[in-house]
Amino acid sequence: MAQGMKWLQCPVCKQTIRWKIPEAELKDVKRFPAAIIVKHDDHYLVVYVDSHLQLADTEIASAFVEGLTQKKE
Repeated sequence: MAQGMKWLQCPVCKQTIRWKIPEAELKDVKRFPAAIIVKHDDHYLVVYVDSHLQLADTEIASAFVEGLTQKKE
C-alpha cells in the first residue's frame, strides 16, 4: 500500500495540495474505490482511491453535507 503524503493539483484553483490518506480509517473498507473528502479553501475535492491507496479519480464539490440514514426497525 502507498504510504505517506500525497499531492495533487486542485482543478479549481490550480494550487498544489498535499494531503495524507487516512490509512487507519480505510483499513476495513471492503469495496473500492473509496471516497475521501478533502477541504481546500472554499471548495472540496472528492478523491477516490483504489485498494492500493492510489489515486483513482477526483471530483469537485462546492459544499459538503453529510446525509443521515434511518435505522431499520
